[in-house]
Amino acid sequence: MIRPDETLDDLIIQNLQLIQKKKGFRCTLDSILLGHFATVKKGDRIIDLGTGTGVIPLILSTRADNVKIIGVEIQEEIAEMANRSIKLNNLEKDIQIVEGDIKEIHKELGGSSFNLVTANPPYWSLKDGKSSPAASRALSRHEIACCFEDVVASASKLLNNQGRFSLVYCVERIIDAFEILRHYHLEPRRIRFVHPFYNKPARHILVEARKNAPSEFEVLSPLIIYKSQGEYTKEILTWYGKEVD
Repeated sequence: MIRPDETLDDLIIQNLQLIQKKKGFRCTLDSILLGHFATVKKGDRIIDLGTGTGVIPLILSTRADNVKIIGVEIQEEIAEMANRSIKLNNLEKDIQIVEGDIKEIHKELGGSSFNLVTANPPYWSLKDGKSSPAASRALSRHEIACCFEDVVASASKLLNNQGRFSLVYCVERIIDAFEILRHYHLEPRRIRFVHPFYNKPARHILVEARKNAPSEFEVLSPLIIYKSQGEYTKEILTWYGKEVD
């Protein structure tokens, strides 16, 4: 099942394992953060847009009982690899990987039929910095196959009324992000700034928006990743079942 150009990585969460490429696209901490931030309720029907390796669906499957999750990925090879991870973890009844374009996926899966949509969208346009020579990595970070607005538009079509859209994004584009969310009737309701260290500025933001919801805005306490170089904070350690003082 594991190919010569792949690794098998332990997520350290309920014995979950993830197949990834040795070179090219690999899951980042951003996706791990989103998997733990999203509000997941028992019986939710969930879709993860641009699922990549499938790491977000794997984490979400541990967050509540009786959830059904679909991960959508446009790259055939990456979708096939994610599907093997799902089978490896014996989660075929809970998670399905679908190869497809997020801009059209509502036609196949049904509009207004999901309680929760998650996404770790591309952060940068093609004019913002040099894209990776690895095609899979470039697609995940630069707006090549889709742009941020495409992701938001898809989420709006897929969500039922009052459904939740959770995403992780770069702080630099937060104003544009909020304007686009509201344009598609997704009201930002809950945000959390993510800082690498206590004394460093936030680099990312976690956002939860709700479809057709009234204005009611909550800023959560900052999420700090590292206590010191190479040492996670207590909150991060608790995700992995580590005992902390």
